[in-house]
Amino acid sequence: MDQKEEKTWGIFISLAGIIGMSIISPVGNIIAVLILWLIKRDQSSFINEIGREALGFQIVMSIAGFVLRIIAAIISGMFALSFWLFNPFTSNFHFSGRSWGLLSIVWIVNVVFSVIAALKANDGVIYRYPFKIRIR
Repeated sequence: MDQKEEKTWGIFISLAGIIGMSIISPVGNIIAVLILWLIKRDQSSFINEIGREALGFQIVMSIAGFVLRIIAAIISGMFALSFWLFNPFTSNFHFSGRSWGLLSIVWIVNVVFSVIAALKANDGVIYRYPFKIRIR
């Protein structure tokens, strides 16, 4: 595989997490990166390294999204329950969409670091994400 093709696949793998997260939010980012990495990892050590880095980062993003969803559900439940306790004769016992604010943090972090990794891959450099799970 020539260097230009390696860079192109490095860009695809780096950006696959963004696309996967927008299609299947909790785990699509992991699946997208994993599929591309498994297809191309034996063809180039550069692609293998980029795939491992990206996959470790996307696993962290999914874990962070899952934890923030739980926190948002607890907070929304507390708000709804407190509203019901102070107004017991109302039928407005509902959960609100407070989780979108927390989940947007994960989305923004994912987009920023994935784009940085794609730009580095275009330069032929393996980007080391600031937080990731190490994959061997």
